[in-house]
Amino acid sequence: MKRTLLFIAVAAAISGCQVDSSDIQLAQAVPVSEQVQFNATDTGLLIIDSQQSYVMDSDAFWTKVWYPDLPIPAENVDPQLHQNIDRIASLAKLANQLNFPTTITYEAYNTEWGLEYSPFISRIEEALDEDTQVFFKQTFNATLETDIENAMTSWLANGINRVIVAGAETDVCVMQTVLGLKKMGFEVYLASDATFSTEIYKRPTFKRLQQAGVKLAATSEVLESMQAQDELIYSPRYAVGNRAELHQADRAQMAYINFNMDPTSINKAVHDNKTAVDYRLTSLGLEQEFLFQSLPSFHVNAKTEAYTDKYRQNADMIHHERINQVIRDMRDMGKDQAMISGVVSQKELITTVVKLNSAQITPIILEDSLLGADVDPVHYLDLVYQLGAIPSTQKSNGYEMYVEVQLGDFSEDEKASYWQMNGLQESVIPELYPRLR
Repeated sequence: MKRTLLFIAVAAAISGCQVDSSDIQLAQAVPVSEQVQFNATDTGLLIIDSQQSYVMDSDAFWTKVWYPDLPIPAENVDPQLHQNIDRIASLAKLANQLNFPTTITYEAYNTEWGLEYSPFISRIEEALDEDTQVFFKQTFNATLETDIENAMTSWLANGINRVIVAGAETDVCVMQTVLGLKKMGFEVYLASDATFSTEIYKRPTFKRLQQAGVKLAATSEVLESMQAQDELIYSPRYAVGNRAELHQADRAQMAYINFNMDPTSINKAVHDNKTAVDYRLTSLGLEQEFLFQSLPSFHVNAKTEAYTDKYRQNADMIHHERINQVIRDMRDMGKDQAMISGVVSQKELITTVVKLNSAQITPIILEDSLLGADVDPVHYLDLVYQLGAIPSTQKSNGYEMYVEVQLGDFSEDEKASYWQMNGLQESVIPELYPRLR
């Protein structure tokens, strides 16, 4: 019944548009629970980058070390931060007791003195088995590192085809590594309350992982299943279903689509925290002008009103009245991933997603850079995810586009643009964005 009502809602939303509602394919629902009994012969534990430098209320927090003059919004510190860390430790402790194969990763940096990295969080490290595999990485997606990929391939070869994942940061290294594990063929179970990040707004990350077929469950559920005590109940669960294919961002295939970024639309836009969105739109404009200036940027505005001068923009931004014109240009440019931000109505966003999908262009919704023209977009975003759009944020998507720490995969021109942007001293790093919701 709910599936039928959803279809009616979508069909009504796009009525009057040139979109055939009969072409809409709704995603399948995620199961409520599953009988899962993890054991040491088929399941491994992977703890990602649970390092002291990512603990936001710690003196070791990396922005305090490197940017001591930048204020850290107190409300950005997750009130569940230390409980989440304790849950990671509890997973490590039980895995140790039950002899589950365990691997941890450290994010590390090349310096003139060699490889440098922040220590693991003490209470997690103390719970680890002495035979824990330890790897250092310089990519956000750990499976892109040859030695880690080889270790995971060895797990598969030895019958370890399920992985329980915990660690940091939820929306960067955890998300990307989990997607990498899925690509390798693992069944992945994320202990959703045993992760932490500077971004408390986790819903886009969890929705994206759920779309990819990752099983999300509370740590207490995972611990019970490790002891073969009960079925695994999935939580959180969102009405976004599963995608047929695994999406991974590729900046060479991307274009920006900025909707209605004229002063009138922005002033009238609806959101429950416009101040927080303002920081993200500021950074998004800087990225389009400097960091990712080679990516096509479009401004879609049916009234042909000019892009606001409040935010920076790509010097070569293309202005169109209709999304059909953007799709034509993207096809001509060979681009098949579209990052969507700006001010959109529910009808406009649904229509855009359906048309992009029909053109085999993946719509990526930058949730934290989106304002509503009629209602706060958080109220209808699950609808567009049901239609195949990708949940994301500016921070998640940006780090996925970077690929490596220290701009390791950037060209010399891209690096020069990055330092030019930083030299303006206009941007706030994503770790210090004011809390969105």
